[in-house]
Amino acid sequence: MTPYFVSFYPRIPLEENLSLFDPLMDPGVRNLIKQAAGVLLPTYTPPWRYSEIKGLAREWFPRLDTRFEYAGKIAQIRLFRRIGVHCPETLVFVDCDRLLSYFARFGSPWGYPLVLKGDKGGGGSTVYPIHSPEEMPQQVARLPRQEPVLLQKMVDHGGKDLRVVLYGDRAVSYFRVGGGQFYNNVCRGGRIEHHLWPEQNRIGRQAVLAFSRRAAIDIAGFDLMFSDDGSPLFIEINFHFGRKGLGGFAGHQDLLRQAFQRWRQRILNPV
Repeated sequence: MTPYFVSFYPRIPLEENLSLFDPLMDPGVRNLIKQAAGVLLPTYTPPWRYSEIKGLAREWFPRLDTRFEYAGKIAQIRLFRRIGVHCPETLVFVDCDRLLSYFARFGSPWGYPLVLKGDKGGGGSTVYPIHSPEEMPQQVARLPRQEPVLLQKMVDHGGKDLRVVLYGDRAVSYFRVGGGQFYNNVCRGGRIEHHLWPEQNRIGRQAVLAFSRRAAIDIAGFDLMFSDDGSPLFIEINFHFGRKGLGGFAGHQDLLRQAFQRWRQRILNPV
């Protein structure tokens, strides 16, 4: 039988195409997935649906296990530590009350400034610099009180960080420059620089590719900063990331399509 692929992603039609809402208990649907050489998924699939498709498919792209298992900033710190990459010194608390109790007793372990982060939220929406003890309760009050929270040692990032976007076995990178401010996010006014600091770009891409092979991640945006010794620090993984530095939505779709085609060729022509 001629190998065929099944797409659950309507923007990339293949030999066979299914909706994410097609009933997986249907014998015809199940057989179609089981016999396929590979299955293409959207970059987000509900966990229960992903588990069902994964249980039927021989191969699938992208892999989403790590996205679900390590959701949130605190889980990602555990992942960074497990893989053994550099990340900021971090203290984790089960909720805001535990953090405030610790802070009232011990203060900052790193001096000031330091960084307060909520477990969830993108675009820097739950990330706050703390410049003095008096600021801590004010900023903590902005976070969900019952959710986990963390403190991190401030990284002297020089007003920039590196966004590395992984597309399968390749990565695209660019710096986000915040003009000396704490936030470098594009949504907060940071500018995109594709051509500055080429050596750090190269090092960052290599670090992300090596990390992703061990962490089984196919599509994600990584935020890196560089320490004084030149080594990259892993700050955060963004499974939902902005497209402005990638050529907009069209550029992102083209990079995603290319990543799938490379994966498809590896399935059809294994080494």
